[in-house]
Amino acid sequence: MTTWKSERPATGTETALHVARPRRWPGTVAVLVLTPAVMVGCSWLAQKQGTLVLLLGAFLAMLVLVTAWTMCGAGPGALVAASGFAFMLFVGPALGDYVLDQRGLRKDAVIVETGIYRTRHTRADGRTCTVVPLDTAEAGSRSYDVDGTDGCGEELKTGQRVTVVTDPQGWLAPRMNTEVTGVSPSQVWVSGGLLVSMEAFILYGRLRRRA
Repeated sequence: MTTWKSERPATGTETALHVARPRRWPGTVAVLVLTPAVMVGCSWLAQKQGTLVLLLGAFLAMLVLVTAWTMCGAGPGALVAASGFAFMLFVGPALGDYVLDQRGLRKDAVIVETGIYRTRHTRADGRTCTVVPLDTAEAGSRSYDVDGTDGCGEELKTGQRVTVVTDPQGWLAPRMNTEVTGVSPSQVWVSGGLLVSMEAFILYGRLRRRA
């Protein structure tokens, strides 16, 4: 006995839905790759001393995070933006510590002047040291300003000899040798954890929207 199987042809609505269904994986791959890459680039821009570069990095970071937020949906997108912003805050200083430790030039110098300044946000007094290298090629023609966050502490006095570390490319601000210790394990773990969290939220948001 022969059994005939009737196949119902697809209706016009079903065909249209099948054709119109978007392919989401290219956008997912793009967000997974470009978002952390741009965050790293923006965090590196933020290490440059200068308002214009800082504003450029902040604008690019905001643009990318808003785009990722939109592509991942409201809930997951908010988590992507929060973890991406935190990742940028941690990975930037880690990059600065690594680069200055690896390619920084250590120079013997002397403190020729100290000063006090008031910060805008905390309204607390900050300290700055002006140091001049002892190298005859630079002595008298080049000086460096080092603030309190980069090693100009209260214990340093005018006329005291110190070691200053400078970036040969001029991108990073100079620091005292005591503040150049490379990347700490906590910076690596926190940056890595935030990166994994951001990628997980992106993947969850894209799969959730597809479902």
